[in-house]
Amino acid sequence: MSWRLKLHHRIVIPFAVVAVVAMSASAFLALSVVSREFQSRIRSQILNTSDVVSRGGFAFNPSILRSVKAITGADVLTFDASGSIVSTTVDPSRVELINAVVAGAEGGATGAVFREMNCENPCFVSYRPVIDRPGTIVAVVVESSESAAAIAAVSRTIVLTALISVITLIVVSQLVALRVTRPIDDLVHFSQDVAAGTSRRAQEGDDDVGRLARAFNQMLDKLDESKALKVRNEKLALAGLFAARVAHDIRNPLASIKINSQMLEAAVKGDAKNAALVNATLHDISQVEYVIRDLIELARPSELRLVPADLNAVIRAIIRQLDSRLTHRRVVTSLILPDRLPQVQLDPERFAQVLTNVFINAIDAMPNGGNLTISTRSDGAEIIVEVDDDGVGIDPGMVTRVFDPFVSTKPEGVGLGLVNAKAVVEGHGGRIALTPRQPRGTRAKIVLPVSH
Repeated sequence: MSWRLKLHHRIVIPFAVVAVVAMSASAFLALSVVSREFQSRIRSQILNTSDVVSRGGFAFNPSILRSVKAITGADVLTFDASGSIVSTTVDPSRVELINAVVAGAEGGATGAVFREMNCENPCFVSYRPVIDRPGTIVAVVVESSESAAAIAAVSRTIVLTALISVITLIVVSQLVALRVTRPIDDLVHFSQDVAAGTSRRAQEGDDDVGRLARAFNQMLDKLDESKALKVRNEKLALAGLFAARVAHDIRNPLASIKINSQMLEAAVKGDAKNAALVNATLHDISQVEYVIRDLIELARPSELRLVPADLNAVIRAIIRQLDSRLTHRRVVTSLILPDRLPQVQLDPERFAQVLTNVFINAIDAMPNGGNLTISTRSDGAEIIVEVDDDGVGIDPGMVTRVFDPFVSTKPEGVGLGLVNAKAVVEGHGGRIALTPRQPRGTRAKIVLPVSH
């Protein structure tokens, strides 16, 4: 397994390297500038001091020389061409310093000279001939150890400041990087959880990562829809194979049974008891034929023959056909059908089967009677049909499954009617949905385009 840096480390490390290089360069430049400026000031101060002392007999006045030392911190030596000390602020016991300064004056009597040398300790010395006293030289001496200590102190301050700045920048960049990358890490863990089979969704937000999470969730929603569609298509394919086999194996024997039953019906007209049995048999055969018709429709959906049609007229015709059933079930029907409803492209026979199936489901949901309200309306480019009942209602957990094959809420149902209804409605370019009503009942809503 290869070792890889985390994302926030890959963000922080380049910034840290740049910061270290930049701060090091800045510190080096600052140290160089400070050192040069410090030495330049010391040199200028020593030269100016030697220039002042070399005038007006100041070099021979011990009081003035002591004042100069008090002010500038520099020792002053005045000596002649033979090296004899004329006047000085240096303690006579510091023979090595005096000798070194006098020896360093060789060749420097004709003008101002600045030298760095060793006078007991490292020092700076400015030599200048005394005006109006040929052969006499004044030397201003400043030990460089103090200036070196001052430069070192400034250098330490600069280095410490640079180091603190680098550490602060690294810490701040680490915190910022963690703040930026933590949502990305959460997305990575979320993706791993999704791969492991979890159904949760990523936490969305208003920033870029939040929008990325929203895109993840939309993608997962689409995947869930695709999975559901795939499962439904697989169920439909299996149902189609099953339907074709059952319809083929049952239809012909059932037709023979129906013919024989009809012949028996004619033969027992005078026998009320046997006639009732035969009628019950024919009713059951009709139910089986209805199921077989659904199976055939599922197995081999035929092409729609669309013509301009009055949807309200189709609804009224179906209600008339179901009148006896509505009366038997004590169902009161209310039709809310506007006069000026645009015509739609329909296959009247196939769409009538859809509406018949929906109406019968609503009637069967009200075994003790109730109200059935059927309404239509135009909504721009769409026609909406709503079928409301106040029956037993539909289990909310079944809402998403009622259009799956072999899923039915009726004990005697086989769960194919709504499957075929959905296929026919979608073939018309529309959509169908079932939703629970409050406080009870179900609403079936069919939406069709005005032109398709």
